[in-house]
Amino acid sequence: MDTFTFLIAVILIMIAMQYNQTWVIFGAVGILILSMRSLTTIVMLIITVLVLFAIKGTNMTAYWPFIVFGLVIISLAMGLGKKPEQPEYYAPDLMGGLGGLGGGEGM
Repeated sequence: MDTFTFLIAVILIMIAMQYNQTWVIFGAVGILILSMRSLTTIVMLIITVLVLFAIKGTNMTAYWPFIVFGLVIISLAMGLGKKPEQPEYYAPDLMGGLGGLGGGEGM
């Protein structure tokens, strides 16, 4: 999950909280957890939901932009936006040795 997807998920959860639709929150979090591959993003999403539930009925709702930016900064610090060096769904050396044109590029 990249940072933009995380931000969209947080906004979706915040909108569902505003309309008191708890089932939408748990459904969105469940789908996001099932679709994520790293433990860091799952932990960050759970922390986000807990923080948003904690500020729901308080006077902290005026500071939600700062809270969202803080959560994004924390997720970046935890390595959520870090791209892997070599994705596991690619072959280690996809074009090495093959030449891209069947080995005929040197002719």
